[in-house]
Amino acid sequence: MFGSGFHEVAYTAPLSAPLENDAFHRPGEGDWRVIVFPGSPCNKLLFTRLLRTAPAGLDMVVLSRPGFGRGHAQVYTDFDEQVAAAKPFLSGGEFGDKKVITLGVSYGGELALKAALDHPDAVKGVVTVAALIDEPHDYALQLEKIGSVSGVEPYVPNRWLKVRKEITARRAQIGPLLDRASKIEAPVEVIHGDFDAIVPKSNAEKLMRILPRERTGLEIIPGGTHYLELQYPRRLHRAVQRVIERAESA
Repeated sequence: MFGSGFHEVAYTAPLSAPLENDAFHRPGEGDWRVIVFPGSPCNKLLFTRLLRTAPAGLDMVVLSRPGFGRGHAQVYTDFDEQVAAAKPFLSGGEFGDKKVITLGVSYGGELALKAALDHPDAVKGVVTVAALIDEPHDYALQLEKIGSVSGVEPYVPNRWLKVRKEITARRAQIGPLLDRASKIEAPVEVIHGDFDAIVPKSNAEKLMRILPRERTGLEIIPGGTHYLELQYPRRLHRAVQRVIERAESA
């Protein structure tokens, strides 16, 4: 138990080859569950404040994404495999039936949208936070390239190599995903900080041009960094509540 009612759970994620995975879970008595897809590198400890400040009754799940769970040596670059890790928390899964909002941070923003598109009967809304749907700032791109310099890779930590492979592989998948996103039926809230030093807010502006205007809200947070889940967790909870209200009214 980590305090404020959340604990770590172990479960089998139904990837193409089943994977033993872990997540933080804060059970809630209400009808709604928020499934959080962290960014890259995935660290669910960054979301403990989000869990502790969550409204009473809201069921909260923070996934260890495939590749970053306990004992995961392999990297998983396919969006389908990443989304499959959430299936036990969807309707019909082992953790019970709830109406789901997906919340994706940075690289996880793409996955939150894909989960809603792939499982429209279960996922009723989406919140993207500092979503990486185009490219990061130039200096972040340079850091990404360091591991590919001749002779350097053997000295790069495996965790960073996984990040590089995830970020590189997403480029072939993001175009088809955004083509589908233009037809999303669930309400979406796009959240981004105007002081994000990793993913520029132009990513949010591009996403707004793609998503259906009548079902999408945008909040640019003044002074907001890339780590809004740490900086302004209650603003993210309010965004979730706006999505729930719109989903219920629909």
